[in-house]
Amino acid sequence: MIEVLKQWLQSAVTGRKKQETRCLCCGDCCRAFGGHLNASRTDLERWRSQGRTDLLDRVNRLGWIWVDPETKQLQDCPFLERTGPKTVCCGIYETRPAICRDYPTLAHGRRCLHGVFLK
Repeated sequence: MIEVLKQWLQSAVTGRKKQETRCLCCGDCCRAFGGHLNASRTDLERWRSQGRTDLLDRVNRLGWIWVDPETKQLQDCPFLERTGPKTVCCGIYETRPAICRDYPTLAHGRRCLHGVFLK
């Protein structure tokens, strides 16, 4: 993961731009940031109305996600599903948290960890 972050920083500094404009579905962004996310009040309300206890059980009292229900430790997103040798998809895409919906933000230069411009 450190190597991916180094490549991303290097591409930002050198101004190297990739032509791709869609997600590579590699899962690197989800794994890199997955243990450092919060659910919004709107996310929690939506999950309650949907009866998504599988999601609500992974939120701690401070709103941090993804918490292991047994150990209470933060972890990477448990909803990544392998779709190929080098690809994954979001298993909760339709109801994913707002913080995931908004990624990559302006703070990320609207680019994923591999430098792909996504918005």
